[in-house]
Amino acid sequence: MPVDPTSRFSGLPLLQVQGPDGTPRHVVSLRIPRPDLGPPVGRHVVHEGEGVDLLARRLLGDEGLWWRLLDANPVIHPFDIEAGQILEIPGPGAATAVTRARTF
Repeated sequence: MPVDPTSRFSGLPLLQVQGPDGTPRHVVSLRIPRPDLGPPVGRHVVHEGEGVDLLARRLLGDEGLWWRLLDANPVIHPFDIEAGQILEIPGPGAATAVTRARTF
């Protein structure tokens, strides 16, 4: 069933998914707003076999920061990364900045 042209969901892609009972269903693919992370600190060309977690470890120092790479690029899902794609590398943000307190 198409989305009504007057709906706020008009123009968004429809995806076919499998429901819990096994029947195909159509759902609206919602846009996820990308946060403003500031200017990138670099770029990386993805090579065959590079996953977002390994890239995060190499480029950001921690594989747990894979979500920062996705937030900094138009990629929505980790499996959407393909060889040859150019990813922008985000700078450290509040969630990833290291702070050290000196205590003596």
